[in-house]
Amino acid sequence: MRYLEHQNGQETPVQVKFEDELVRLRRRGSVETNLFLDPHQATIMRYRTQYGILNLDVVTESLEKKVDVQKPAGQVSVKYQLKQAGQIIGSYQLELQFA
Repeated sequence: MRYLEHQNGQETPVQVKFEDELVRLRRRGSVETNLFLDPHQATIMRYRTQYGILNLDVVTESLEKKVDVQKPAGQVSVKYQLKQAGQIIGSYQLELQFA
């Protein structure tokens, strides 16, 4: 699924892929984000900054999805945290409904 995210007067292309039990979220803005949201294990995201690349842990607290690929339609609800060196950088929630 692809859509444009509108925030602070800017458009950011977002792509969401549904893979078995996980969700892949890719944002292509001023900073590219590539998240693997897996409720069974933490994953690692490489976050590029002007000072270099940071490895962030992505901890998915909950992931619920109901997707009908034939229509396509569905809904996704995800709660996750980003951590660096064991410290929480932020907690996030994503809710998508599409038809």
